[in-house]
Order: sequence, then structure tokens, then C-alpha cells
Amino acid sequence: MSEENLEAAGRCYAALREDDIEACLENVHPDAEWHSLILEIEGLFRGHEGIRKWWKELRSVFPDWDPSIAEMRDLGDWVLVHAQGAGSGASSGVDITDDFWQIARFREGRIVWYGAFRSEQEALDAAGLPG
Repeated sequence: MSEENLEAAGRCYAALREDDIEACLENVHPDAEWHSLILEIEGLFRGHEGIRKWWKELRSVFPDWDPSIAEMRDLGDWVLVHAQGAGSGASSGVDITDDFWQIARFREGRIVWYGAFRSEQEALDAAGLPG
């Protein structure tokens, strides 16, 4: 199942890079919890509707947001992603590049819980996994 989880995470990332939230959601459970890190839209989003709202808000703040995977690790039911994102602020025009960590829990090949964090240890702690 772990390889399937890595593939699902990769498909979700590829879809987001194409600005296709619906294709990403094919890999997300309808009742998933989604914890955003970006200050302007930080917080918890629930289910597909909440995740659509998160993506819409993210794109309104950073219309050219481009996430990429630096590293992805299989941790059983969890997938840990070291990610990078780049974009420009919609109102400021300021370019940003961000380095962050994400962790997602999978059940039956779909994300049921997702969180983004500033460090690897924070992501592992959120999942209750050893560092």
C-alpha cells in the first residue's frame, strides 16, 4: 500500500502544478482534514469543499504558485514531503520562494489528513512519528 500512497501524493502534486484541484481531489478522501501553513489562509479546511476553498484562496494570494517536491518518503500510512513553492504575491508582486514540509496520512490509497509545517520535525511530531 505504501507505494500506492507515494503515487497518489505524486499525482496530487502534479495536478496542483497544473492548477487542477479536481484531479488532486481524486486522491483525497471526501472527509479529509487539510491544515494550511500559508499565513494568509492558515487554518483547517474540511472535505473536498474546504480544500477547494483553500486552493481558491491560495491562488488568489499567489496566482502563480508553483509547488514542487524536493523529497518524498514513505512512512507506512504516512507520506512525508519536503517541498518547495514559488510564486508572486497578487497585491504586492513580491516574489517568494518557500521551503516547507508536508505530511499526509492515507487510508485505502487516499489522503485523509494533511498538514504543512516549517520543519521536518514539526511534520513528524504532528503525525506522532519519531524524528
